[in-house]
Formats: sequence, structure tokens, C-alpha cells
Amino acid sequence: MTYLTNLRMEKAKWLLDNTDEKAYIIAGLVGIDEPNYFSYVFKKAYGISPSKYRLKKE
Repeated sequence: MTYLTNLRMEKAKWLLDNTDEKAYIIAGLVGIDEPNYFSYVFKKAYGISPSKYRLKKE
């Protein structure tokens, strides 16, 4: 994973933990315009989808 992608995923993880924004909004906030691609990259990085990550944290 590239440095920039890693930064984006760390920011996305923080946003999932600390906000109630939808995953597609978070995707835009971290600089990924395509929500499906965001989910793909997040799952590749952490082994879990953004929505399941959020559910696991609650």
C-alpha cells in the first residue's frame, strides 16, 4: 500500500470511529471519489469492510 493510501485509510478509520457519517461521505473526505473503490481498498488494508468495521467497534 502506498504512503498516501495508508494515510487515507488511517483517516477513514478515525472517521468511522469518531463520526456517524456514511461510508460514501467518508470516502469523499479522504479523497476517494468512488465509494465501491473505497470499500475495496479499506477491506484490502484491514481485512474487513468499512460497515463491518464500524459495527465491530460499537
